[in-house]
Amino acid sequence: MPEPTPAPPPAASAADQRVSISEIFWYFLALGWLAFGGPVGQIGLMHLQVVERQRWIDEDEFVRALNFCHLLPGPEALQLAIYIGYKKGGYRGGLLAGVLFILPGYLTLTALAWIYVHFGKTPEVLGVLWGFRPVGLALLLAALVRISRAALKGVFPAVLAAAAFAAFYFGRVPFVLVLLACGLGYVAWHRLGPGSRTAAAAASLLLAARADAAGSTASRLLDVSWFFFKVGLFSFGGAYAVLPYLREGAVATYGWISDRQMIDVLALGETTPGPLISIGIFVGFLAGQGVHAPWLGATAATLWLFLPSFLFVLPAARHMNWFTSRPGLKEFLKGVTSGVVGLIFSISIPLANVAFRPAGRIDWVTVALGLAAFAALTWWRWRLNVVVVVLAGGVLGLLRAFAPGWFGGPLS
Repeated sequence: MPEPTPAPPPAASAADQRVSISEIFWYFLALGWLAFGGPVGQIGLMHLQVVERQRWIDEDEFVRALNFCHLLPGPEALQLAIYIGYKKGGYRGGLLAGVLFILPGYLTLTALAWIYVHFGKTPEVLGVLWGFRPVGLALLLAALVRISRAALKGVFPAVLAAAAFAAFYFGRVPFVLVLLACGLGYVAWHRLGPGSRTAAAAASLLLAARADAAGSTASRLLDVSWFFFKVGLFSFGGAYAVLPYLREGAVATYGWISDRQMIDVLALGETTPGPLISIGIFVGFLAGQGVHAPWLGATAATLWLFLPSFLFVLPAARHMNWFTSRPGLKEFLKGVTSGVVGLIFSISIPLANVAFRPAGRIDWVTVALGLAAFAALTWWRWRLNVVVVVLAGGVLGLLRAFAPGWFGGPLS
């Protein structure tokens, strides 16, 4: 009697599948160069590869990992890459995945910053930047619309947004204190009794207001490092949410860049791969340029801006389920997001002044370009890639440099 054929061994699950460091290296290096279009596009690319094609992790774990990253400060796409690298290659794999995801943005942004510093006064580059600025403002306002739709559901979130705007724009309360107050206020609103909700929310904003009342290369690099470490620690709500903090430090506090350069950085950052928060690399380059150490400034900004993401994800990855089940964290982040709406609106005012008054007076061609870009990004039926919209603005700016008569004359 012939012996029965043994059953084939069961297929390894996604969790048990081994992935070599070489595979992690080449995948995340390629992903870093393709990571255009913001976190939605970047996360979509990762889902396609690691869930649908390679099956490194299953759908359920991918969703839980994404929820876990949403609870942490910093760019969620980068943190998801670190988590996937960690799951398939341990701490070495997580570190490698994160560094390779950042690397293309570092290379392209430092190259653009070098061009900006050395050729930014030529007519052609000035024309391109003229086209970029209203589009950059349109990107900011389109993000404001998206975040408002998601966050301002009810009266209290709208009140928080208005209070955050007033505290930041008129009261000059620091960015971090405003967001902490909004987060705690939202938690208090949902956890305390009806009679004490309003008092607790107001008290948190008053505490923020009370807290507000209360040269060399090495020094500059220390300032850059400390500032961007704080940016990385408190970058809740995505890159657009942290723009008020970037402007508060880089423009108002340290004076490393101007509002005009700030909006240039925003537009140029949209044309490069990687998280949009990588525009901090460009800012670091310009900060270092002031003490003749631009590459050191860019490198210090990169290291300290993204270090918190590695420090949060790698030690906490094994406790992902516990973090994602904490309702208090979710409520806190809802309050923070409401505050973000007010903060983004606050910085849109000075940036609009820069974009729409390029020669010290309102330029109606610039205004029309900004409104057209905003409409295309917000309401047009076939949504355009952000990079396409930014580059289209740059092309129009280049045309204005060569044929100013088509646009009602030169800027000056």
